[in-house]
Amino acid sequence: MPYNPNVHVRLTYLLLVGLLSGCSYMNSTYQWMGGFSTDMRVESISIDPVYITTTYTTAICSEGQNVEGEIWLTDIPVADLAAGTVQNGQIIHIELLWSPRPGYTPIDYEAANISVRYIVISSDQFGIYEGGGFGYPLGEPEDGSMVLKIDSAALQLAESTTDFVDLLSPAVLSGTFNGTCDAKLATLIRDATSQIVTNAFDRTMYVKR
Repeated sequence: MPYNPNVHVRLTYLLLVGLLSGCSYMNSTYQWMGGFSTDMRVESISIDPVYITTTYTTAICSEGQNVEGEIWLTDIPVADLAAGTVQNGQIIHIELLWSPRPGYTPIDYEAANISVRYIVISSDQFGIYEGGGFGYPLGEPEDGSMVLKIDSAALQLAESTTDFVDLLSPAVLSGTFNGTCDAKLATLIRDATSQIVTNAFDRTMYVKR
């Protein structure tokens, strides 16, 4: 496509207005430009890194208690998760603790505004990785949808069943969430996840902090 100075000026103008107007307008701007697709990748920090990627068949956001938002991603069919019949799969739970404000919040790559729990289920064995990092949100759950860009959130194995093999620690999570919010489905996934984790470790455990 040939360079069009009018289009270039328009995009620049929209982005500048978005920065001045806040995250909600930036969300609309990026959706107008084509948006982002949901994609998450976990990578071990090592000389010969291990990569884990998957297609998350369920990816939703919701409002949270005492946090500004929650995100759930899983490649496990929701019906199997609710029934507790899970042998293999992944679940990511992200809490947006606070949102950076355009023009007010300085960019600090050592700051943390998200907490992450990453659950890996492999042949009935469970590993729970925990950590945090910095996420760039566009929009908020109250809007009905949002985008969250994450770059290298740190993860470390926190809990595991006896025969779980840890191939990741330490690791980083990077990627983008772009989806709709559904409080009812988020509650179902949270409760089902907490139950299967409780069953796996034979003690009461909650995914939600």
